[in-house]
Amino acid sequence: MNPIRKDIFAVSLLLLYSVLARSQSHYTGPVIDLHVHVAVLPGERNNLGAPDSITDLLPMLRPNKIARAGIITIAHAGQLAETRRRNDSVLRLCRLYPQLIPICSVHPADSTAAWSEMERLKEQGVSILKLHPSAQHFDVGSPEVAALAERAGALHMALLFDSYKPEDAAELGKLMMLAVNHPDTKFIIAHAGFIHFAELITINVWKKYPWYRNNIFMDISAIAPMMGNSPYRRQLMWVMRSVGISQFLYGTDFPIFTFKESIAAVHRMGFTRAEEKKIFHDNAGRLIASLTGAAK
Repeated sequence: MNPIRKDIFAVSLLLLYSVLARSQSHYTGPVIDLHVHVAVLPGERNNLGAPDSITDLLPMLRPNKIARAGIITIAHAGQLAETRRRNDSVLRLCRLYPQLIPICSVHPADSTAAWSEMERLKEQGVSILKLHPSAQHFDVGSPEVAALAERAGALHMALLFDSYKPEDAAELGKLMMLAVNHPDTKFIIAHAGFIHFAELITINVWKKYPWYRNNIFMDISAIAPMMGNSPYRRQLMWVMRSVGISQFLYGTDFPIFTFKESIAAVHRMGFTRAEEKKIFHDNAGRLIASLTGAAK
């Protein structure tokens, strides 16, 4: 063989080996996404201009190896009939498509009416509720939120909280204290605190005390694609590993971010394949099993 051709061939083999090695270093199995927004009512549209109907969502699941997707709705205060209607629509979609996980909602200000709706939802198989302090206009530190968190613990339901409220820089701290004060309730902090993620390292201090139940999980929706390839990447990975990879869950925040770009963002961060497997699948499976009493 011509020496030049031999060199080209050798370089090509090295490049091919490099590509294969990188692809094999990433987890490529089934994925559980616990943060997906869809239109749950006829004619509903988001303000992004992005497709978000169930017919838009479903064809995207299999190509991206999304085995299960938690679909979310958000309740508004004083609109009890609408809240129930939205929750029932989520339940209907999840019955039609078993790969979907119902993540329903109530509003803390609805007090005992919210608790009644929580009981009804639990009877229907719902184990995760979505709360959004900014969109629902409530203070995480309010007595109403504490009462709802206590009720969720009694019902064995997890609370998925949005964790970034621009008008309340203390929100992540309030969420963490809410979890500490309600140890029987499991909390999922969406977006892992976003720009305040470093505060999560406080959990490492709490782990030294017997009263901490390790009941705080974090999803990395939005934060992975926004910061996973930024100067904050190493700090974010250090916080995640310090707190414990087993407490972090994959999410997209679809349709703001697609499955493809969110998965690629996690791959770019530099986790090991074993860590990615926990983030993409095992941690969510363990959490769901702890709430339902059956492996999913």
